[in-house]
Amino acid sequence: LSSQHGRTSTTMLTPRSLSCITQGSSLNTTILSAAAQTSLPYISSSLLQIRLPLWLTSKMTSSTSQSSTNKGTPSSDPKAQAAISMACAMALHFFGYEFARGSNTALFTSSSLGFGASSGSYYPLAMACVSPMSMMLLFGYGRQLDAKGPRRALRNTTLLCISALALSGLGIAALQYNNGLLLGKWTASQLIVWISFVFQNSYAHLLYAQQWSFLGSIFTPSQAGQYYSYVAGLSSISSMIAGASLSKVVKWVGLPGLLGMAASALSCTLILADHAYAISEKHGFDPSLEMQKQKKKKKQSTKQDGTTQSHSLSHQIQEGVSLFRRVPTLGALFCETITFQSLCTILNTCLVTQLKDSVPDDAQRAAWTGRFYATTNGLSTIFQFCLMPILTQYVEPKTLWRLMPLLPLGCAVLQSLPPSLISSLMSPSSALYLVAISFLAAKTMDYSLRNVLAELVYVPLDFESRYVGKEIIAVFANRFGKSGMAVILSGLNFLRGGTGGFLPGLALFVSMGWWSSAVSLSSLLLGKEEAERVVAERIGTASDGDAKDDHAKKS
Repeated sequence: LSSQHGRTSTTMLTPRSLSCITQGSSLNTTILSAAAQTSLPYISSSLLQIRLPLWLTSKMTSSTSQSSTNKGTPSSDPKAQAAISMACAMALHFFGYEFARGSNTALFTSSSLGFGASSGSYYPLAMACVSPMSMMLLFGYGRQLDAKGPRRALRNTTLLCISALALSGLGIAALQYNNGLLLGKWTASQLIVWISFVFQNSYAHLLYAQQWSFLGSIFTPSQAGQYYSYVAGLSSISSMIAGASLSKVVKWVGLPGLLGMAASALSCTLILADHAYAISEKHGFDPSLEMQKQKKKKKQSTKQDGTTQSHSLSHQIQEGVSLFRRVPTLGALFCETITFQSLCTILNTCLVTQLKDSVPDDAQRAAWTGRFYATTNGLSTIFQFCLMPILTQYVEPKTLWRLMPLLPLGCAVLQSLPPSLISSLMSPSSALYLVAISFLAAKTMDYSLRNVLAELVYVPLDFESRYVGKEIIAVFANRFGKSGMAVILSGLNFLRGGTGGFLPGLALFVSMGWWSSAVSLSSLLLGKEEAERVVAERIGTASDGDAKDDHAKKS
């Protein structure tokens, strides 16, 4: 983003440049807002040099070109500035999330502040509480979206997350030296750690789904297919930087300080995301225009029917059910998400079990795990920047959906072979690497391919599908798949006396379910040309409606 001697880097995001952004994270929100007003134009102009928004220089739409005062430079295009501002907001969100996740995981297993030796028995229960917490956040988001619009909804939910992280860090810091207060069988610090851990596992999807929804509202399908991978890659890089620096940062600020840094990173996210929406409102491509049009239709229909609108939980559930019935693609993606997250939970359990048997030393096992996730993030970043732009540009998304589950399915078939046959064909370490390759393939595809394909599904859909249906899938289906399968595994483990011999067969069964759901989803997707036509009609309709409103106001 920026380098030494005043020159601008045009090839990569460096840790030095990201640290320049995060060094001001300790400032309060007021100072951050003032700093953002003066620095955002420079940041946007610098970011426009990277490859992410090159479509604006070569494939500008006619409406975009007409709104630009200088057609020859991408920095004059407001859509470019809004897209890059939201992409950076997403990257900083994941940068802070790595600090929050590392801090909460360490605090949960801490013997002084957390659950110590009993953390293994409390962990499944905590993960089971993630789904109810996700539902509460989803309900609050739905009310904010309906009452305030997408910009205010993102602003308020981000402020909620900032407050929760900051209060958790302050509470844990205050109890580090005075933790004698008991609340039942738990100490006060255990209660705070529990709430913080459950909230941390719930809020990430709430925010990043809204950020993706904004990008899906201003990109066309062809632009999204070509450049979504760069947006995802930017977030992967920020996550890698945060993960690599976490061991050093925690020595300076401690575990509560990591939560404070996560809150500070979210403060920067809030400013950048709000800046993106401000640009869209100023230049006439605000996603809420479509929402306002739908609200007018609903008001007219309710007046004709003689009914009144309600914001209760039961009404929101009914609205969600009717939405999924109206748009079958959302239901298919919901099922695909649950089966995939269930498969990842099973493969993760298989890896942990096999790793414990193959690598008995704790230090070596921790080092092995670190190398595994470093490899996963590295491969995902390479695919996001090098392979995915080519695949999404020249291959239909429905074809990629059908091919994606085949590699994990093949690995699951090998894992399900009889143990005697596996032991005769390979050593215990080879069996470990077989499980690791299966999990590596699933996670790499999730980070680099599946996330991009899932976002492409929403681009031609209407506003309600992009902002409401998307949140239901991102927040609820993702967490329900993980926590639900965790409960099932705990029950099966209890019934079988602690043996995990059922895991390979269960992984094969769920892998087949994932492949079947992916094929069903692919059959409902639009082709590239048809999706382009649908988005063009949607943009034209929203623009015509906005022009009519302006004419009516003037009259």
